[in-house]
Amino acid sequence: MRTSSFSGALTLSAIACAAYVVADVAHEGFGHGGACLALGGKLILLSTTYEDCSIHSRLIDGAGPVVGLAVALIAWATLRIAPPRSPGSRVFLCLVFAFAALWNVGYMIKSGLLDQGDWAFVIAGLEPSLLWHAGLTVLGVALYAGTMRLLGGAIVRDLSGGETDRPFGFALTALAAAGALSALAAAFDPRGAATIFTDALPSSLGSIGLLWVGWMLNRRLPNLRIATARSPAWLATGIASALFFVAVLGPGVRF
Repeated sequence: MRTSSFSGALTLSAIACAAYVVADVAHEGFGHGGACLALGGKLILLSTTYEDCSIHSRLIDGAGPVVGLAVALIAWATLRIAPPRSPGSRVFLCLVFAFAALWNVGYMIKSGLLDQGDWAFVIAGLEPSLLWHAGLTVLGVALYAGTMRLLGGAIVRDLSGGETDRPFGFALTALAAAGALSALAAAFDPRGAATIFTDALPSSLGSIGLLWVGWMLNRRLPNLRIATARSPAWLATGIASALFFVAVLGPGVRF
């Protein structure tokens, strides 16, 4: 049982790493980077926490979280409409939804309260400033709560059927793996290791709502177990994703 539980935790950590890489690349690469190119700019640098473009625009700032949310919705819709037969693939889609949605919606709250980050850049200069920030914060809180509700439903509907993993343990393992991966990659960030605390961990821990969902499911459904079994394919995918994230995107790609 211990061996099975340990191998299941390794598989879950690998899937979480792969899911976090998708969420991060969607935000920084396809979102910010894609908008930079679409508007005629030239990419200068792309890392796990930062995209530098030769031009600046609200559209580029907003594209990161918008594309991240789009990817989250695609993952959620796939689970609803055509859920994969493989338990590992369902866990992957669920975690892509969790990381991409909670991070980018949580960003709204941070930007509204602290006037920092992508959403703050989008509304910079709009008046009355206080009203815009208050509205952004309220919208962020509402969407964050709605995302947690959808996430809880997805876990119960699509991930139940295991023998050992309780929802909170599942959430804690996944979030810890994502946080460790983001911090490790940021340690090589060309802007300095301080980005571990200023960018990487705030982004990964923006998905802290996953823990709340797990805790609530533990209380409300004490017999619920998550289906996560050892999968060599997902272990390999997670390791490859993590190596790419740390070794390539960590130091940044210069164009």
